Amino acid sequence: MSVTPHDEREPLLPQNDTPAHDEDNSTPYSQWKQSVAALKNFRSHPSTPILCCTFLLFFLISFARHIIEVPTIRLFELAACHQYYSGVEGAVGHDRNIDDRICKVPDVQNELSTLTGWKFGLDAVPGVLLAIYYGSVAGKHGRKPVLLLFSTGTLLSLGWIVLICWLDGRVPIRLIWLSSLFVFIGGGHKVAKAMLFTIVSDAVDASHRTRYLSFLSSIPHITTLITPPLSAIFMRISIWLPFQAAMGALTLTYILILAMPESSKLNTPDNTIRNTISRRPEHQHDDDDPRPLLSPAINFITETSANPKPPKPSTWYTEIHHLLLTPGLRFTFTIFFFTPIALISKAFVYQHASESFGWEMSTTTWLRVSQAVGASLVTLFALPILNTLYHPQTIRQAQNFDLAVLRTSLLIAATGFAILWQATANWMLVLALFVCGLSEAIQPANQGLATSFIPRELNARLFTTVAVLETVGKLAGGPLQSALFSIGRREGQGSLGVSFLASSGIFAVLLLLAVVVRVRR
Repeated sequence: MSVTPHDEREPLLPQNDTPAHDEDNSTPYSQWKQSVAALKNFRSHPSTPILCCTFLLFFLISFARHIIEVPTIRLFELAACHQYYSGVEGAVGHDRNIDDRICKVPDVQNELSTLTGWKFGLDAVPGVLLAIYYGSVAGKHGRKPVLLLFSTGTLLSLGWIVLICWLDGRVPIRLIWLSSLFVFIGGGHKVAKAMLFTIVSDAVDASHRTRYLSFLSSIPHITTLITPPLSAIFMRISIWLPFQAAMGALTLTYILILAMPESSKLNTPDNTIRNTISRRPEHQHDDDDPRPLLSPAINFITETSANPKPPKPSTWYTEIHHLLLTPGLRFTFTIFFFTPIALISKAFVYQHASESFGWEMSTTTWLRVSQAVGASLVTLFALPILNTLYHPQTIRQAQNFDLAVLRTSLLIAATGFAILWQATANWMLVLALFVCGLSEAIQPANQGLATSFIPRELNARLFTTVAVLETVGKLAGGPLQSALFSIGRREGQGSLGVSFLASSGIFAVLLLLAVVVRVRR
């Protein structure tokens, strides 16, 4: 049975057949009516089951990741503390309990920073080495096999961390770094995330894409609102309970992945994936180009020469070479690379609150609520509503919208991290994280901008290439931010928070870069 190709210009949602002259489509009210009418027909669209399964799957993955975020730091701290005081009589009780206050000494906290920073970095290595390979697997065999491998690798990695920490200082705590070896199975969170965003891009046309990518981006923030109270309650009962909940959620992903339709079959007829790369005809004039490019305000990023014709048959190398030569993508790739380097400093906020502001580690989970509220407001409400009201009709209009959102979000991010660096009270910590949450539209806006430059057949290759860039950034940013966060720590004084200042500076530079580029008219 053949599958009808899904044209890039075909709307995701069925359109009203009423002639255009019967109603003025230029007013916000008429645009809103069209969107409401389209949503009523959403359930009958063939992409609906894929989107619903994708959203639910991302929820389970995000829940498993966030429910153990603070418990993992606490588990690392306890293991490091037990190891540090293993030779001190009376420091560790017969029941292996230890006073939380004696774990705040610089030696233990520096070890915790090292464990956390290098764990982030080592988890990035599998994605760097294998994301391209898994992109090829997704292109040839579909997205589902990659997601199944991810669930397996993540479960094994989590199990190893629990085992090492359960041994409670009786083995070197740095053995937890070996858990990153299991991440090679499936490539880690970045590869899984790339597959999920690829699935949405497969199923949604360009005019709706940013809206649905924004909905997908909101899911981690929704789980962030749910998991802090659960995590805090679980940690008071048992430090191991959050890990049991995470493993249960990851187990459920197997059922969902097996049940969901394969999105790659939407792209081509006869259930096959095309190996050729679409490009505009040589004679086509720029004014008729359905994929307008960014202006070459900065030539090394946004050069506007015509896309070179790749050699045939197309391979992973030629496809990536094509992506790197595609005008406009170099700008978005720059944002993709440097954003994780800046954002990784947020991993040290909980340690900063515990060390410098006296928060108990179990209560620092509530800091995530502040960030999640800001992020949810933007990705679940503000960005989709603005996209609906603006109602881009062409790819050029969609690019203008995405670029405006990107600039605004970069400004907000630079401001949020600057506040975090200068925080001297608890309320400033909460405010800073809320402002940082408001910048979460960076990802869906940049993704929407990037996918507008390429044919749909290259979505999987694009997102796995982005996964490589992000994981390389994460690999570089983990140790770097760990070293910056350790600056100023001495007896009786916590970190100076230099890592937050560095993050603010990175976003400020990216903002300047985004300001000088524009969609070519």
